[in-house]
Amino acid sequence: MTLRRRFVYVRASLPIVKIVATIVLAVVTTGSLLAQTEGSSVTQSVTIEVKPITKISVTGNPSPLIIDDAVPGSDLTSISDGNTKYNITTNLDNMKIVASLNDKMPAGTKLMIELSSRKASSVGMVDLSGAVTPVDVVTGISRCSEVNQTINYTFAANADISQIPTQSRVVTLTLTD
Repeated sequence: MTLRRRFVYVRASLPIVKIVATIVLAVVTTGSLLAQTEGSSVTQSVTIEVKPITKISVTGNPSPLIIDDAVPGSDLTSISDGNTKYNITTNLDNMKIVASLNDKMPAGTKLMIELSSRKASSVGMVDLSGAVTPVDVVTGISRCSEVNQTINYTFAANADISQIPTQSRVVTLTLTD
């Protein structure tokens, strides 16, 4: 009879063993989860920098500037075009736009340029005829972004010029300090 009671005793304690095992497993799992949330850490070095930005771009090209008519009594005949636009972006102060030509204009002619600006000072109409070295066209540019600003070109010839064959000039615009 003692054997039977022991067997009953073991059998009766089996649910208690399951409960204790479940509690122990829950405590171990919770401890592991807490250890993971307290966890480990790593560090990284992030390098940052802002470099000087000086961007200028143009859209379009001026139409051919062809003088084929004159005003009676005028010493100078001219034609203009304002179809070209420019855009600038800079994060610097005291910038300017300068313009130059790749070659001088023929004697008795002028090529002039005027750049508009909402955030700086346009110099107005500037004669580029002999400007193989850069000349100022917009000054006082500081940390800004401007888009769709007009570029006006004017080509003029003295009334005594009879004919000049078709030629091209390259105008270089530079955003600089």
